[in-house]
Amino acid sequence: MTPNFYERAGSFISPGDILGRLPYTRIPRPLRVTRKVPFSLPKKYTIQGQLREVFEVGRHTPEPDFNFEPPGEEIISNGKMSKAIFLTWGSEVEDDERSGNLQKRDWLIAPIFSLSGLDVVKANPREQESLADVIRLGKSPRYFPLPPLPGEQSDGYYVDFRKICPLAATHFQDQPRTCRLGREALNDFYHQLLWFFTRRKIFFSPIKCEQCGSRVDLDVVFEGQAIDPEQGL
Repeated sequence: MTPNFYERAGSFISPGDILGRLPYTRIPRPLRVTRKVPFSLPKKYTIQGQLREVFEVGRHTPEPDFNFEPPGEEIISNGKMSKAIFLTWGSEVEDDERSGNLQKRDWLIAPIFSLSGLDVVKANPREQESLADVIRLGKSPRYFPLPPLPGEQSDGYYVDFRKICPLAATHFQDQPRTCRLGREALNDFYHQLLWFFTRRKIFFSPIKCEQCGSRVDLDVVFEGQAIDPEQGL
């Protein structure tokens, strides 16, 4: 792990911020749509919340028919909650906040899970290496390892890039942020994320300039996003 892996969270939410428990979802198949029932039950039936009818796409034909154009249909998904890391670019966050309509804006997170218990889980049935060791050593593009958070003792955590999820920006208005990835850790995080999406190792090994033959440093700030959003660099 890099030194100063974490640093104190800034005044503005930004990529690399470590967040508390937030929802992430998985949409199962077949797709199920829910619609509010246009009548009320007799008073002797006591329910909490809204009464809904559930339709299965491909099986039912509701009236009116399914319409997945904006704003779309309400659907049933499998929802869980976990710690998360913030992904949306700072400039996009600023534009959304200026719009004054955060309920209709989406920001991205990737869920964070504990490494506890993964030492006994084999990464591959044909090998003896545990999944925890694979994650800690950065051997898989799917996961980014995180050491214990400041002030705690634990087995550490990992970011699961396979479960990147959009959430309505209003989820983040009261979300506590105590720390974020430090400069070097954030750069490593971006490299791992690019590896996950492209599987191209070129992002992780020094390369030579075709003109002069000198080594090109890959540890650079990605153009268009400030490493420290509060400095505007």
